[in-house]
Parts: sequence; C-alpha cells; structure tokens
Amino acid sequence: MITPSRKEYLLRLEDLSRQRHTSSYLASVIEEAINQVGIEKIVAIVSDNASNVAGARRIITENHPRILNVRCVAHCINLICSDLAKINDIKYLTKCANIIVRYFKNSTLGSSWLKDAIELKNIQGGKLKSYVETRWTSLYECTHSIWRLKDALQHVR
Repeated sequence: MITPSRKEYLLRLEDLSRQRHTSSYLASVIEEAINQVGIEKIVAIVSDNASNVAGARRIITENHPRILNVRCVAHCINLICSDLAKINDIKYLTKCANIIVRYFKNSTLGSSWLKDAIELKNIQGGKLKSYVETRWTSLYECTHSIWRLKDALQHVR
C-alpha cells in the first residue's frame, strides 16, 4: 500500500502458490485486503496486465465503482522497452554495447586503463553498465554509460 504521503507498507504476505490464480480468486484476496484496510481508504488497484490480474481488477472496480482500475506504468514501460529491444538496429546496438562492456569487465588491464581514463577526464556517474533483457532500465543504462564514458573509451583506444 502507498499512503498519500508516499509511504509504502506491506499489508500482508501470503503464499498463494497452492491456489489457481483465477480472476475471481485474486479478486477475493484483494477484497479481503480492502476490508482489512477499509474501503474508504482505497483509491486504486494497480497491477500488471496479465489477463487474470486485469480480470481481478475489473471485478473489484465493478463491485466498488469509486476504486480506480490502473495498469502499472512501470510494467507498461517494461513492455515498451522489450518491444524496442526487438528492433534490429537496437538489437545490434545493444549487442555491440555489451561486447564493449564485457571486454572491460573481463580484462584486468582494460578495466585499469578505463578507470585511469575516467579519472583523467574527470567523468562522473559510474562505470559501464550491461544490457540485461529482464531489467527494462538496463537498455537505457547500458547505452547511456557508453555515451557518458565516450571520451574515456576513446582515450583507452
């Protein structure tokens, strides 16, 4: 739960692995949480858009019209980034970026040269970052780290 002052609370942690995750079952679990907190304190239900979860959100908002049915923005951005990563030019860019990152991570000498060049050029903001398919921010972090360290990388070259 998130309060109006942006404090986050874990209301309940429960193992649901032995239950079928149908929309109606998930809605009943959410309904229990709503009753525990109090309907007057709930503004929205936010989740990813898996069909069973979207169905549970829909059931809740049909039963409680004042509760907003909201898709998770971070999940939407993740889906967009996943689609972008499938474009051939971007696939090629991330492949090349990961080759550069892997070289400097696996080469003691190369890593040392890059570290010295970063210090010499007084570049702030951290080291090279890898692109990892399952971490949606890594597409940006990887390409941005190479761009940010461009002068140091050229110096090492």
